[in-house]
Amino acid sequence: MADARIQEYQDKYAEKLIRFNPYAVKKTGLLQSQTLLKLEDYMLICAPYELGMRRVVLLVILSRNEVSFFQQFLNQLSSLNLAFQRPTNKNPINLFVRGTLTRLGPVKGKNNVCLFELIFKSCPNDLVEIIGDYLMAFESLQTQFANFKDRSVQMDESAARTMRFNNYVESQVGSRKVQSRLVSLGVNRVVLDLPSSVPAPAVGEALISKLYFQTYQFVVTGKVAAVEAGEGGAIRTTLAIGFTPELVEIMDDYYFRVSFKKQ
Repeated sequence: MADARIQEYQDKYAEKLIRFNPYAVKKTGLLQSQTLLKLEDYMLICAPYELGMRRVVLLVILSRNEVSFFQQFLNQLSSLNLAFQRPTNKNPINLFVRGTLTRLGPVKGKNNVCLFELIFKSCPNDLVEIIGDYLMAFESLQTQFANFKDRSVQMDESAARTMRFNNYVESQVGSRKVQSRLVSLGVNRVVLDLPSSVPAPAVGEALISKLYFQTYQFVVTGKVAAVEAGEGGAIRTTLAIGFTPELVEIMDDYYFRVSFKKQ
């Protein structure tokens, strides 16, 4: 059964890459501090930027002189140590992957941050399973995003408790960070009451807010779709947002809990 799943993941996701952000780090169980790239006798601490079954793109902190020095290892055999803490495993999964260093160089606009690309000789089954599990779950969330579009939940005390919402939202309005109130929530639409002390945003303007839940703290980015008067002089702002996996997961769990209570 396990071998069949590994083959299915290889057939379906061999060319796919995981882009590492806080959500991907948490869901895969990646132990970032234990990611090490070995080039002959040199061991570099690095952070995965993108990871697939055939290659990995790593971020490494290096000076200009060090970048020049490590150019000598291009197209040579290297090795990568990865560690993951999976919910089903008591101990971390430690993986050793061999590959060829095919690219390295500075990241544009980032001082001392360099990009290394390693093409794997082969991908361990444990890594295939970790990548496949994540990508399959991610696809499921994208389907749920489409299913839940244009459904909203009024954020009253009952909804906040069910969603395990911490009743805290921080919004970036111009150069200011201000606390705002969450009025309603959906996978593609957030309604906030901004304080009257800030200028009202214009329709079409980009707006960033950070939402705090017990399960996740995450940022939603979108464009202002509507602005109107809110309670107590607040600026009620409707924000149209794109796919945010943490939010879709929270809304999926909420709809499941509500439907279960009704049964």
